[in-house]
Amino acid sequence: MGNSYNKNSQYKNQKISTYADREGQVLTSQFSLSHFVGNLSGRSFVSVTSNQSVYSASRPWSRVSRRRWNDSTLKNPLEASKTAWPVAHKESIFLPEFPIKTDLLQKDFQIQHTIAKGAFGDVYKVKKVSENKEYALKVLSKAKIVNENAVRQVKEEAKIQTACGHHSFIVGAASRWQTKKRIYIVSEYIPGGELLGLIEKYGKLPEEIVKIFVAEIAIAIDFLHNAGVIYRDLKPENILLDADCHIQLIDFGLSKWLSIGSRTTTLCGTLNYMAPEVLSREPYGHAADWWSLGIVTCRMLTGEFPTSFVSAGSKKEHEETTSINDANNEFNNSKKKNSDHFIPKTLPKSADSISNAARGLLMRLLERDPRVRMRNLRQLQQSAFYMNFDIEKLKEKKVSPKELLEQYYPNKEDDNNAYPVPGMDFNMFESMSIS
Repeated sequence: MGNSYNKNSQYKNQKISTYADREGQVLTSQFSLSHFVGNLSGRSFVSVTSNQSVYSASRPWSRVSRRRWNDSTLKNPLEASKTAWPVAHKESIFLPEFPIKTDLLQKDFQIQHTIAKGAFGDVYKVKKVSENKEYALKVLSKAKIVNENAVRQVKEEAKIQTACGHHSFIVGAASRWQTKKRIYIVSEYIPGGELLGLIEKYGKLPEEIVKIFVAEIAIAIDFLHNAGVIYRDLKPENILLDADCHIQLIDFGLSKWLSIGSRTTTLCGTLNYMAPEVLSREPYGHAADWWSLGIVTCRMLTGEFPTSFVSAGSKKEHEETTSINDANNEFNNSKKKNSDHFIPKTLPKSADSISNAARGLLMRLLERDPRVRMRNLRQLQQSAFYMNFDIEKLKEKKVSPKELLEQYYPNKEDDNNAYPVPGMDFNMFESMSIS
């Protein structure tokens, strides 16, 4: 026994001395926990001498790791989309804007009927049982979004609506989430329908009502521009009317973060509402939205579009929002077929019956040169059309468009564009085939 103990001790001493000779230093303390942590906390001269790292070195390693994880992950959009648990790629690409929710949230909503149909999915009127309140639910297909390479576009839409949805003339988003196949966005329910329905029903609208609608749209657009957002798809279909007929701007699918004075070159939007600089593939800025406001104003005042080089020689009106490729093809084909009509937009003949102040407003909004075009709320207030008009009262919603509409159209009936979907629930969304 004693001999074996001596042999083992001799072997251990010989092993330690061998390591010492090989490495040139004694390694008997290399497995010390305090030495291990000391090496980790003193990796560089800068980290040791900085106040932050001195504090970090005095903290437990688990706390240091958590703090560094917060700094490197939560402030990095790419890292923020990663999760601690394995997540499928079709879910991770929509994080963190669209969190993964359980069935408990979905069971709180009762689907009533379809409100509208879009490129990536439909919009439904739903009722939240816990609040006894109505909302609009947009259901988007992930497959269509990925196929159209629009993942970034959908995530930007969510960010912009979250940042700007508190404005009184912009629809806010209540919540959003994702499942394996769908994206769900819950927003405020606006009961008055689209401005397009009002234009199509009554043709041209009285100038007193147009003055309110245009001012409210201009207030919303001016707010977006000051917030660093360009809208790029202003049209009557994207303007809803609430219970008191105030406008509510929806659908930020083509919106983009763009600071004041900056330019972008993406060709997108709805052709009959796109500014000349957008169609000619020149760099454009926020003034493009004010051109679109001019088109909307012209439709409200005259019931018609301005003479357009896009639709000249053709009875077809391009009302659908186009992708970049579709817009390119349509623009090139129209330019070839109608080369003789390639002129700036001009007012229709029916504009002769409107007031000089209204005609002057249209000419300033539809100015071909974006540098000369009316492009902010102050210029709108200073125009002859808004002389002695208090826009500040309009911002506070002290003027009621509904009362004016009832005076001009006493037999006005609410349009119902709903498509009933009896017995529909969220399980049916997940089982629906992708067309």
